[in-house]
Amino acid sequence: MNKKIFCLIICCLMVGCRNVTISKPNQFVVQDALDRTIEFSEYPERIVVAGKQTPMLANFIYLFTLDEKLLAIENRSQSPDKFLELIDDEYQTKLIFEKGAGVEQMAPLNPDLVILKTSMKDEIGIGLEEVGIPVIYVSFENIDEINNDIRVIGKVLDEDERAEEIILEYKKIYSEINDRLISETNGKDVLILQATNIDQKYSFQVPSSGWLQTKMTENLKSNPVWVSESLSGGWTEVNIEQILNWNPDNIFIINYRGQSNEITMGLENDELWKRFISSNEANLSPFPYDFTSWDQPDPRWILGYTWMASELYPEQIGREYLLETVKKFYTFFYGLKEEFIESEIIPLISIYLE
Repeated sequence: MNKKIFCLIICCLMVGCRNVTISKPNQFVVQDALDRTIEFSEYPERIVVAGKQTPMLANFIYLFTLDEKLLAIENRSQSPDKFLELIDDEYQTKLIFEKGAGVEQMAPLNPDLVILKTSMKDEIGIGLEEVGIPVIYVSFENIDEINNDIRVIGKVLDEDERAEEIILEYKKIYSEINDRLISETNGKDVLILQATNIDQKYSFQVPSSGWLQTKMTENLKSNPVWVSESLSGGWTEVNIEQILNWNPDNIFIINYRGQSNEITMGLENDELWKRFISSNEANLSPFPYDFTSWDQPDPRWILGYTWMASELYPEQIGREYLLETVKKFYTFFYGLKEEFIESEIIPLISIYLE
């Protein structure tokens, strides 16, 4: 009798176990910038970064410990500078896609994950998902989105703690600058111009009202004079008459090929601009560029914010503070040694620190 009861109990336990789902330790879920919920059964080991603004996305991903997870990157560099090659000895082993790579180039690599900007959903993302390749979308257009996207990347790389450390360091620098300006009440009229020069003919564009450049200006207690003329979602071309009518106190010149200083010097020698600068006591400054321009939603946005503060409020945020922030940034965010920073990075920005 006891033997039969024992066998019956064992059978019941075995039947019950068949209905139990044992979750794998590496299962996790992320919510991306398009509010899509993506489930993963394992942490991705073969990651591709592609589409628009790939260099900036890659720079954010390199804030983490990648090991060999980064499989391929699309080549959309703004300049011949090779930042990732400088900080990653294994960068040459990555597959580099030509600009405009599509599903047919990525699918044969069988990636576990492709990271794209939200604007790439229709162009590439849907096609990748149709062939079974997971995609997450990031935005990186303003400070809140940058923090959210850092958390998403930290999650898929199994580095949640590092993500929080990065966000905390950003907040620390950001708050320190704002605290130094807490008593400031006389905000400046500011104009940010993306400028190009072709055969001594200058053209100018202003950023969208919702972009990082505009928000940085506002957060530095200044008035972005171009907002009423800017178009949502893109750069808006403006002419010299509009610029003169705005009559800004400070004009920041951006160029995404590293020519902001050259263009600024050209404008200072242009007769019309020379009269405008002199009569209105306007300050004309080239936006810093080391491996990329600091005004963008790149990890260096905090350097751009610090530099703008030093231009607008030099008594509160001096050049020494800016230089120390640059060193702190590259040390903490990318783990670079001070000697490396002094030899490879500081020379690139010295013209902006004068």
